[in-house]
Amino acid sequence: MEGAVKPRTYLIARRVVFALLLVWLAGCAGLSRGRLGTSATRFIVDPARRPGKPLVWIAMPDSEPFKAVRSTMVGELKKDFDIETHVVDARTPAADFTASIEQSAPACVVLMDNPTIRLYRAYLEIRRGAGPPPPAIVAMASFLEEMRPQLRNAGGVAYEVQGVTAFVNLRSIIEKPVTRVGVVHRPAFRHFIERQQVLAAKEEITLLPVEVSANPSASDIRNALRTLRTKANVDALWVLNDNRLLRSAEFLEAAWRPETEALGVPIVVGVPALVSLEARFGTLAVLPDLDALGVQTANLIFEAADTGWRVDEMPVELPVSTLTVVNMRQVREKFGLRDGAIRRIDKAIE
Repeated sequence: MEGAVKPRTYLIARRVVFALLLVWLAGCAGLSRGRLGTSATRFIVDPARRPGKPLVWIAMPDSEPFKAVRSTMVGELKKDFDIETHVVDARTPAADFTASIEQSAPACVVLMDNPTIRLYRAYLEIRRGAGPPPPAIVAMASFLEEMRPQLRNAGGVAYEVQGVTAFVNLRSIIEKPVTRVGVVHRPAFRHFIERQQVLAAKEEITLLPVEVSANPSASDIRNALRTLRTKANVDALWVLNDNRLLRSAEFLEAAWRPETEALGVPIVVGVPALVSLEARFGTLAVLPDLDALGVQTANLIFEAADTGWRVDEMPVELPVSTLTVVNMRQVREKFGLRDGAIRRIDKAIE
């Protein structure tokens, strides 16, 4: 009886971990669903508008990571700007989103996550020829640099932590060398990976990509990982926060698990749920500090206001502060922990 209970408990724990993973991806990598409502609905009661104060119109999902960023951002902005917050999700009609912006006539919009950006792109199409749209500041959306050409007068803070930052962190924590890092990516992220290769090379780290199709199957992922194992001789693996690569618990088990276990190298992720002991997957996660991200987004709004809202002339910024989460058990058992490494870890999973 005891032997029968353990596998079931293990499977339940694993599904909980991957459910948390998908929630995180939903919040921070563009899979968010927010509420069940179908319109851009006010879900936080903001103070009444004040005469002469410019309005910042925020569109975001109703989930905790976004609320944390919003809270810090509003704390910085509320003296100088009025705030209006709306919940949106992937099912919000573009017409409702457009009507909300047009009715509010904001000085600036803040777009949080990828479905919100898609709504804003639809808004731009709906009002084409009606004059310039309000400038947009983007936060907590995946691969902003790649999406920016599709927007007008938009900028913001990239959500992805540069790969080299995570690789250097990993190198400073484990005893095994980190010089060749493999990554699997889709065609849409080719230029992103090329930029990461240049940055990694400055730290004498070679980033070795294997490209899969735009909608890869589990066997496509396995074949790519097998290539990294048998031909590239990598000593670490970087897993991108791409919802086509991390689409479900079942896909992760079928596509990633067999070959990552065979690889036997540390795995760098951007999702803390994957570094949990139950997941038995990620070694190290590096992600933006949400409080700092809120302050940074607010500072971008102040800067944009001071320069006449020419947001398109501002560079996409990188997160100014990051958090490092490490699976300490995995590091100690497989890769060795450097002396003093614990001081460089924000959260140790024991």
